[in-house]
Amino acid sequence: MNALDLKLMRDLWRMRGQALAIALVLAAATATFVLSMGVHRSLTETRDAYYARNHFADVFASMTRAPRAIIDRIAAVPGVSRAEGTIQQYATLDFPDRNVPVRALINSVDEFGRDRLNQVTLREGSMPRPGEAEEIVIDEAFANANELGPGDTIEALIYGTRQQLRIVGVGLAPNYIYALAPGELVPDNNRFGIFWMGEKALEAATDRTEAINHLSLTLDAGASEADVIRRVDTILAPYGGSGAFGREDHFSNAFLENELMQLDAMTQVIPPVFLLVSTFLVYIVLSRMIRTERTQIGLVKAFGYSNWSVGWHYLKFALVIAVLATALGSAAGIWMGRAMTGLYAEYYRFPFLYFRISPAVFLGAAALSVGAASLGALGGMQSAVRLTPAVAMSPPPPPVYRAGFVERFGQAAGFSAIGHMIVRHIARWPGRSAITVLGVALSMALLFATMQFLDSTRTMLDSYFFRAQRQDMSVSFIEARNKDVLFELSQIPGVLRVEPTRAVAVKISHGNKTERSAIESAMTGSQLSARIDSDGSEIDLPSAGLMLSRQLADKLDVRAGDKVSVEMLGGRRTKTMMPVARIVDEFIGDRAYAADTTLETIARDAAPVGAALLRIDPAARDRILTELKDMPIVLGVTERDASMQKFEEVINDNIFTMLFFYISFASAIAVGVVYNSARILFSERVHELATLRVLGYHRSEVGVVLLGELALLVVLSVPFGCFIGYWMAQLMTAMFSSDLFRLPFAPSRASYGWSAVVVLIAAMLTALVVARRVLGLDMVRVLKARE
Repeated sequence: MNALDLKLMRDLWRMRGQALAIALVLAAATATFVLSMGVHRSLTETRDAYYARNHFADVFASMTRAPRAIIDRIAAVPGVSRAEGTIQQYATLDFPDRNVPVRALINSVDEFGRDRLNQVTLREGSMPRPGEAEEIVIDEAFANANELGPGDTIEALIYGTRQQLRIVGVGLAPNYIYALAPGELVPDNNRFGIFWMGEKALEAATDRTEAINHLSLTLDAGASEADVIRRVDTILAPYGGSGAFGREDHFSNAFLENELMQLDAMTQVIPPVFLLVSTFLVYIVLSRMIRTERTQIGLVKAFGYSNWSVGWHYLKFALVIAVLATALGSAAGIWMGRAMTGLYAEYYRFPFLYFRISPAVFLGAAALSVGAASLGALGGMQSAVRLTPAVAMSPPPPPVYRAGFVERFGQAAGFSAIGHMIVRHIARWPGRSAITVLGVALSMALLFATMQFLDSTRTMLDSYFFRAQRQDMSVSFIEARNKDVLFELSQIPGVLRVEPTRAVAVKISHGNKTERSAIESAMTGSQLSARIDSDGSEIDLPSAGLMLSRQLADKLDVRAGDKVSVEMLGGRRTKTMMPVARIVDEFIGDRAYAADTTLETIARDAAPVGAALLRIDPAARDRILTELKDMPIVLGVTERDASMQKFEEVINDNIFTMLFFYISFASAIAVGVVYNSARILFSERVHELATLRVLGYHRSEVGVVLLGELALLVVLSVPFGCFIGYWMAQLMTAMFSSDLFRLPFAPSRASYGWSAVVVLIAAMLTALVVARRVLGLDMVRVLKARE
């Protein structure tokens, strides 16, 4: 070990606090990178392995009823590698101790154990056996939520017939990683489950002997999905086909892809903030170190060390910090990644989900840390390399003080002597002061950008659940009904108002762009449903034509006044040209709306009631639910308050976990910036502070000189933090939005306030650590030290 390496070790130990503070900021960047990349990789690899092992299909299609022989015709379509037909049937479950209807989607499976698409993975028990009509397998999430397992029995209403079912197994399937009941936004495993029943048993239960209502396909490599879907739709049209679709439109897969997209956004937005701050910190610390070590640099060069050796010495100082940051950040990223993976495992049902990180992720994290530290070290290295021994060993020119704007402003404002010292020093080092303000502002901006997601979710909840959905219950039916069902529901004691609604699956085309969507209708003068624009205004349904959500209109490149082609998927498969009467900005989904009379014109089936909205007397809730559960035409009941509570639970679990992480990250930035600024200020002004003590200033007054400057810089950073946070939050909101939902940007004053409070507390506690040095200042030692 040569002399420069020994000096490096002494420097690192002497400046261990500042080095650790910089390492914490770099570690935050590393942790975010490891967290997001690790979780993204874990989810992606688990998904791909699961899809491949269990043969997740590429294309899906549903129809009302088709003969099983249709499978061979579909399999003969060019590009189709494999085709399989199944039966899917909703059922209402009867739990004696509950009055809330519980639903299940029953899927047919091969009883002989042959390899099938969307293969079920057994977690417990066995698959249904041939000839055992009552045997079923239930999904793991439903089993855990309802404390069910092999040997338990459930009474179900299937296709109008009550049947006793016996659970023989618990399983998972790749097409139900994220399982949602119709009309729900988040999974409710207490009220909805996925079941699998033997093929022959479900045929008999649904009166579909040698018939199917669902198809799954895999495609040949290089096959055109669009061409296959077009041919499949043509074949299935006579059988009530509702339109084939690919993986990207599969509901379960779409939610998983949305989560992966958000992890990508996290990687693109968060780490650059930390890397920028750490680069500035390394630059400030090394520049200060080199200024104080001018004489040592001159002596080292005079003894024969080359410019390269001196530059490499200071670069190694930055690299050691980067290596420490990589180790700390990787450890923190692994811990946070495991916590996030555990959270995802509660909502995305895989047979296995482990947090795995490849060496490439650690190498990438190390490269980011080393790159940021090296970039920050370049400025200081250049000044050290350029110093000649003669110049380095001569004292630097003293600073020039003159009465300028700051001096005149201080006099006009009546500043005390200490106040003059504070503002004069800030003005003397404007660049460094600006970096301190920027660093603290970025920490506040990052925290605000995260906290405003709470405001976004509250706004979305208020718009979607409170203002748009005014009903107490939504009752869905097995199939669309005529208006007689409204009268039947209104006769239930405790039901105060009933309104019809319906959603019809359609394909909307404009030019060469086509999108699958649903047209939703409501009665004219509806009191139980509304369309709320992003600015909070209520929008009436057009008397003619369609109203499209902003997301759907953007996909179709449509503006108000344009005409679109509307093809009904299923039913009569009507095709109509309709004008777009209005565009509405919404937060959830990409949907279309029409008046009930307009939708009846499209459907032409004399069944305008797909579901009913109910306002009820809360005292009669249990009795109403009991009566609805006994009605064979009812598929399910959704309570608005229960759905809202479940939605809040899911959102809060995710956001509060991320909020904890980002409070830690923002505090790391504030600590790193304030601590380094305080230590540099103290090292520069220690002689002045000791002189002030000798002249009779009290310890508290001397402390104000140091802490006052820090406090002024931190306070100045608050408005900048609000400004930067506003735009950073806008960017993050846009990047985290997707086709499934669009987050509103609606920050509250409380978010600004709490962001400032957290950063100010972190800065204050950090400054107090340095203040201890001022209080314990050894005046004799400092004043005897050579400048």
